[in-house]
Amino acid sequence: MESKNIIQSQNDSRHYQAFTLNNGLKVLIISDPETKKAAASLDVFVGSASDPEDRAGLAHFLEHMLFLGTEKYPDADEYQTFIAQHGGSRNAFTAKEHTNYFFDIENSSLEPTLDRFSQFFTAPLFNAEFVEREKNAVNSEYLGKIKTENRRFYAGIQQALNPKSPYAKFSVGSLETLADRESDLVRDDLLTFYNTHYSANLMTLVVLANEPLPVLKKWVTDKFSAIPDHNAEKKVFSQPLLTQAQMAQQINIKSLQEKRELNLIFPLPEVQSHYLAKPSAYFQSLLGHEGKGSILALLKEKGWADELSASIGISNNAQESSLHLGINLTLLGLQHTDEIIGIVFQYIRLLQNNEIQEWLFQEQSQMAALQFRYQEQHDASSTVTGLARNLQYYAPEDILRGPYIIEQFKPELSAQLIAQLTPERVLVALNSQDIKTDSTEKNYQVEYQITPIAAETIQTWNESPIDPALSLPAANPFIPNELNLKTAQPAPEQATPAHPELILQNSSLDLWHQLDTSFNVPRSNLYIALQSPIANKTPKDSLLTALLTGIIKKQLNSYAYPARLAGLSYSIYATERGMSIALSGYDQKQPVLLEQIIADIKAPEITVKRFNILKARYQQKLTNAKKQQPFKQVLAELKRTLIERRWTNEQKLSALSSLTREDLTLFAEAFLKQLHVTMLLQGNNTASEAETIAAMLSQEFALPADAPRVPAAGIIQLAGDSLQARRLTIDNHDAALALYFQGVNKSAAAQAEAQLLGRIIGPAFFADLRTRQQLAYNLGAAALPMKDMPGIIFIMQSPVISAPEIEARYHAFITSYLEELQAISEDDLESYKAGLITRLMEKNKSLHKRSYQNWLEIDRENIDFDTRERLAEAVGQIDKERLIAVYKDWLIDNPRQLRSYALGNQFINDDFSDPELITDIDTFKREHNKL
Repeated sequence: MESKNIIQSQNDSRHYQAFTLNNGLKVLIISDPETKKAAASLDVFVGSASDPEDRAGLAHFLEHMLFLGTEKYPDADEYQTFIAQHGGSRNAFTAKEHTNYFFDIENSSLEPTLDRFSQFFTAPLFNAEFVEREKNAVNSEYLGKIKTENRRFYAGIQQALNPKSPYAKFSVGSLETLADRESDLVRDDLLTFYNTHYSANLMTLVVLANEPLPVLKKWVTDKFSAIPDHNAEKKVFSQPLLTQAQMAQQINIKSLQEKRELNLIFPLPEVQSHYLAKPSAYFQSLLGHEGKGSILALLKEKGWADELSASIGISNNAQESSLHLGINLTLLGLQHTDEIIGIVFQYIRLLQNNEIQEWLFQEQSQMAALQFRYQEQHDASSTVTGLARNLQYYAPEDILRGPYIIEQFKPELSAQLIAQLTPERVLVALNSQDIKTDSTEKNYQVEYQITPIAAETIQTWNESPIDPALSLPAANPFIPNELNLKTAQPAPEQATPAHPELILQNSSLDLWHQLDTSFNVPRSNLYIALQSPIANKTPKDSLLTALLTGIIKKQLNSYAYPARLAGLSYSIYATERGMSIALSGYDQKQPVLLEQIIADIKAPEITVKRFNILKARYQQKLTNAKKQQPFKQVLAELKRTLIERRWTNEQKLSALSSLTREDLTLFAEAFLKQLHVTMLLQGNNTASEAETIAAMLSQEFALPADAPRVPAAGIIQLAGDSLQARRLTIDNHDAALALYFQGVNKSAAAQAEAQLLGRIIGPAFFADLRTRQQLAYNLGAAALPMKDMPGIIFIMQSPVISAPEIEARYHAFITSYLEELQAISEDDLESYKAGLITRLMEKNKSLHKRSYQNWLEIDRENIDFDTRERLAEAVGQIDKERLIAVYKDWLIDNPRQLRSYALGNQFINDDFSDPELITDIDTFKREHNKL
């Protein structure tokens, strides 16, 4: 295979070439002279579905072991350290049928990185000394996520699948499944798996850089041709997801968090080979629709559900596919699951009774074509990872457009698939805390119960009359038909401004604007901040702001859902200073959508039903937050402790219990009376269009002349040589501790010093505490800026040591690493600095990213829009002497520390001898200076 005839978006100026090496490795190289980062991804067409029956998790274990040294580069930490040193990042993941390895790096370091990367697939060491360590790492990952709801739910679902299906296997691995056995060492099984499946003919490689194609081709050919070709065959999984025995069943799965999720799973024939037609996209879109006439609109009207999604299900391979419908139930909906499923089947019968509508297909085809035509770039790492997978499935010319294109109208294929969506073929899964169970799954201790669906229920689902509220959607009014790029008037000869300009300012409104068509897309991004002094004064006010945004979003959903389908997304969200509106997409219909959003903000429909559903949903969210993984909770609590007007979950839950519909009604009225508006419009809109929107906002909101500006929340300034502590009670086996060291001030120099220290110490911390000491899976050391205040954080969730011991290991590392930092060479330091500067100065790949970055600059009141440039300049000025001085001052001699931790159930009696806990956050914040 060799092809330069790859179909590209008209908006894509990169150069592509696809070819196959002599060993069968399929390659795609991409030359992009504008990219600041290079990247590569290698995809192996084998994953956990191919684990031997008695070695669950072997593919995942191999992914871990592969990085730990090669014949040419035997040091286990060399690859990670080299990438960090040169401004890069690396990772890997194991899926059911794929294992993917990827990295990004500064352009100038691509060739030596490819040399290191290629060695993993030609001469890995798989050193026996690391086998025990990485088994512990895999086991820590397994234990660390043993209470994670998505893993528990999937483990539950697996009990209802065909036990011979590869999708029914435990795939993470544990000390038990990876244990050495008599005459069966896990390393031997690992080598057998690698030599069997890691064959060049099952691999794809994508490389992106600023080098010309001939250079990239030479590097790839020289370095990857040595990968052996075992002529391995792609694994064919003949066992289906569900046999007849598993269909028409319901599984109840008991959740740890408060959940009310109803899931319908249907096995279907494969659809991958029909990617030019995408026959399942037709009915997925209709079943998942949220507009008038949809399943969700009717369920909302009844007060039974508030979210619904339709997607490719658990299985999607060359042998089969599946459909997954997920419905988020209300408390009332939990009592009406059979009726809800009945409504789903009524809509399916509506589809079965109607011909496939060509006009609906044409809408989908048109929007897919527009999405590809006006495609914007992703970051280098995401690009190569996605394309490496595409290379496994699509014809060479369709590598880029394959996931988008819908050009063949094949109604018979869609009809055949819809015909299989019957009650007799469904697996129903109900996930909730309060549910009847009779069995326990082994690996995640999930309680479940499987029961056949009664014949009478199936008959009802098949025969109940179709509710007249259900209908196909109307033609989408938001599909754009004006896609021209606009120019500045009346003086296009003037230079385009480099950043947004403040074109209107008065006592109640600031308007920022930039006509930006540099990405050649007829899109715009509109941000509107509605600041109100009452929005976040207390935990109660914070909740009321959140509930008000929730009411508005629910009220708007049926009307605005077609806009999302037409490439015009929107969000409305609570902020520390009020409420914000964000619109992103094709600019033509944005004003139409905005007018409806403003109308709904001015007249929110706060019905008893809607209020009660949202209040219950918010209580569920707050309660579930206390059951997240411990490392996530201690990090979130650390930020809440240090930032003004950030309220704890306990404060919010206490305030929520007494909130009434009347409270929200009065708050909604008061919120609008003191608004100050800040707005940014960037993209395919002129200044006059921006002024028209600003005038509309001023008029509709009747903005007062004396509206107060709400100051940004400050951050608590910790005293020198101090240690504050905040302890959480978390029902989890593991201990977790975040130790934060605050910088001295918000200067660019201090921020740059923190960023550089984080880049240097992060890989060393990982190599010591995870690779060498095997203390945890979830751990890290990095820069942690908050409100532009620099800092360094060390964080770990460990199943093997207590919180005081975690902190002791942090300090031991900090003390010992000082010698390594003092010994760093000038060349290595310059490499770290250059790599960080590359990351800081990486160009925005899309209009959305650029606009959002500018919006953040406006929020921090930096009217020069040069935060990245100032940081990059400051990084360049750091010398070794200064870096060591900062390390010693911040981390050793004069630390400003905050500890956030949880003891863990197994270490419940092992606390710090004198914890000096912050018990009242409000008092703590009042007593400290803010920056």
